[in-house]
Amino acid sequence: MEKKYRKIGGKMKIKKIILMGFFMCVMTVFSAESSVTKALVKVYAAHQSYNYSAPWQYGQSFNSTATGFIIDGNKIITNAHAVINAKFLQIRKEGDSKKYEAKVKFVSEEYDLALVEVDDKDFFKGTTSLTLGNLPSIQEKVVVYGYPLGGDKLSTTQGIVSRMEHNTYTLTNERFLIGQTDAAINSGNSGGPVTNNGKVVGVAFAGITNADNIGYFIPVNILKNFLNDIKDENYDGPPRLGIQWSALESVAHRKMLGLPNDSKGVLIKKVFKNSPFEGVLQKDDVLLKLDNKWIESDGTVEFRPNEKTDFSYINQQKNFGDMLSYEIVRNKKKMTGSVKLNSKNIRYSVVTEVKIETPPSYFVYGGLVFEPLTNNYLTLLKESKGEVPPVYEKEDTYKDYDQLAILTSVLPFDVNLGYSELENVIILKINGEKYKNFKDFVQKLRKVNSEFVILETENGDEIVLDRAKVEAQKEDLMRNYNVISEMSDDVR
Repeated sequence: MEKKYRKIGGKMKIKKIILMGFFMCVMTVFSAESSVTKALVKVYAAHQSYNYSAPWQYGQSFNSTATGFIIDGNKIITNAHAVINAKFLQIRKEGDSKKYEAKVKFVSEEYDLALVEVDDKDFFKGTTSLTLGNLPSIQEKVVVYGYPLGGDKLSTTQGIVSRMEHNTYTLTNERFLIGQTDAAINSGNSGGPVTNNGKVVGVAFAGITNADNIGYFIPVNILKNFLNDIKDENYDGPPRLGIQWSALESVAHRKMLGLPNDSKGVLIKKVFKNSPFEGVLQKDDVLLKLDNKWIESDGTVEFRPNEKTDFSYINQQKNFGDMLSYEIVRNKKKMTGSVKLNSKNIRYSVVTEVKIETPPSYFVYGGLVFEPLTNNYLTLLKESKGEVPPVYEKEDTYKDYDQLAILTSVLPFDVNLGYSELENVIILKINGEKYKNFKDFVQKLRKVNSEFVILETENGDEIVLDRAKVEAQKEDLMRNYNVISEMSDDVR
């Protein structure tokens, strides 16, 4: 009897231990979730976009909601697209009904991240700050927190990390590492934390509306890059290489270049102006390594064991001022060296890259509306017209220009009879003279003192205006179309 009793007692002890272990696990999960909850905020933004059709006016106004979370130092992280062009911004912490006025301190359009501040210290009473974790592995479990579809109640969804790869982010055409998960991410989740064991491993920023349970998040290493960048109170953005390359998978091509058939290296096609590799790399060099990491012939590198992504991952993990080593093959000989990542204004194209938050530059002359050719203008043109001028195919034609002026539209008036249908026309010369950039274009146009102003288009056509009529009708034309100023402040 004694032995039997002891056996039963032993089983009871084991059961107690199992139950205690389960209880402790539940309490740990509950504690982690409670800590995350106290760091969550809902973001309310009133936006106003710019009007490129009438650049002297603001465009559409709209409201949005998103999610954010508090990190160390009473800093709030959310998506850039949640606060960009915000005219009024408010934050509400989870479980509170009061909204606090907030301001955007830093924005990264490339990373789609923003750091928001609230001056009222009472806001942070009862809150916690989240700790940043590490890049999650494939199949690792994650939890997504947020306020999807504008709801006031907190929503949590769970899933696994299903993919890590480079892809295009929300606000620009640049590619960075992206995490994919089957945890549901919807509108309003933007800016919310993606967590593992209570630590932030990503920031939710996109979902696919026509697909079930596919969401995307900004990996935590990108968030760390952003936070490290702004430590000096300035945002510089990710270092870029400023090169154009092509895959090198052809066996015959590799043999011609004196390379073994080992699937290593990409072919350099072009080095852009102001690139850190300007004067270092040449056309037809084979780039084998960056930072001592082998580059595959398809342009990928191994960033984790058995996981590959674009080789731009290497420079995207660095800061301006860092050194970057390289290994190349030139004329069948290996060469090594290093460059300093200190170039911010790499000129990839005659199309000027400007931030979404930058107001459009413009000049109205004789009812002709001119703007510089920018990425923002082309993006809106593509959205409205479905096509854009083939500027990228004519880069050699524009090699003498740092920036192009484009006639975006015409405000019909007596002074411009015959030209009212013109739109999206690139101007190359003013009275036979080229210009360097848009500001130079405006200055040259204003300084014309001959009887006629002759604008030559990229097609060789001419637009002719009577200068005296332009001056005589300027005030009436501006009054008629409610043009507040004939030019933007930056070109005045």
